[in-house]
Amino acid sequence: MTAIRPPEFAPRLEYAALLLAADRFVLADTFPFSRQGGHNRTRIRTGQGRQWLTVPRRHAGLGQPLAEVEVVDDGWRRRYAHALRAAYGLAPFYEHVAPEWEAVLATPGSLADVAAASVAFTARWLKAPVEIGRASELPNAPDSLRGVAEAAEVDTLLTLPESAESDRQSVPAGVRVRVLRFEERERRQTHDGFVAGLGVLDLVMNHGPRSGDVLRESIRGVGDVRA
Repeated sequence: MTAIRPPEFAPRLEYAALLLAADRFVLADTFPFSRQGGHNRTRIRTGQGRQWLTVPRRHAGLGQPLAEVEVVDDGWRRRYAHALRAAYGLAPFYEHVAPEWEAVLATPGSLADVAAASVAFTARWLKAPVEIGRASELPNAPDSLRGVAEAAEVDTLLTLPESAESDRQSVPAGVRVRVLRFEERERRQTHDGFVAGLGVLDLVMNHGPRSGDVLRESIRGVGDVRA
């Protein structure tokens, strides 16, 4: 099964679960930036609840491909390091995760480059045996789901419920579309209680090399999307 998604920055857990369930993952860095997407933002846990961390970008025209979105260097990496230390300094695996994450933040290039590095970081910590590529590396750098599926010779597409119907209508005829069912389970966090809907950093800071096993407990299976 192949997943085709725009790269997410420190992705949400249902996105991360696709890395565990798919055989191949194509990061659609040729797709346009969306303010509603997770291309440049993630949520972490604090003592007060949840906090957004956002990578500043240079605003451009509507429909600008992610691979062309510029990151604004306004000191955000320093602010991020401080926020993560405040939120996770006492987490069991902070000292192991933080240096590797700082290397992700130092990734040069576009927003797509930084987000793609964060997806690769996620796959490593989940120990996900998935092949990761980028749409911009495919012949003619296709910028649509149909084009990417054709160029990557996809026979089965793995997707999430939020886009299952639109994906089914967009892929070439004959491509089987399957949907990952995900229900987040409670897990250990740094602060008291449990807050859902966070990015993958919360998972790996608290569970380290067991993160993949913990995340699998929230995967409820894979089913077909039918017309």
